[in-house]
Amino acid sequence: MYDKMYVRGIFIKENKILLEKVKDQYQLPGGIVIQDEFLKEALVRNFLMKYGLHIQVRRGRVYDVNTKPLEYIYFVKTEDPILDSSLEWIPLDRFEEIPFYKKEIKDAMLKHLPSYDEIEDVILLEGNDS
Repeated sequence: MYDKMYVRGIFIKENKILLEKVKDQYQLPGGIVIQDEFLKEALVRNFLMKYGLHIQVRRGRVYDVNTKPLEYIYFVKTEDPILDSSLEWIPLDRFEEIPFYKKEIKDAMLKHLPSYDEIEDVILLEGNDS
């Protein structure tokens, strides 16, 4: 069993991805899931509390990545202005070269990252205990 679970959002707009800069690395914005909280509700809560953004959870592809702690990742969108200074728009063609907090997640995203127009259903990055 995992001690912690995280939920994060991929927001793509105009061929750029929204990332959070933490120290010298980037990560997908989001946060921790509280016990018994639904994943999508946790994502909405984290975006509102941490970044002041009202989001809609979008659809997308499914990835399986062995990560610990467990990470669930969904496509999101918002019409709110991005004001939080920790958030930064990175061009998709630069995504491969940036320092990212988990190589496994970045590699999976690079293989399957759709354009904004291709976003479909729930994206799920899932690790396991084995």
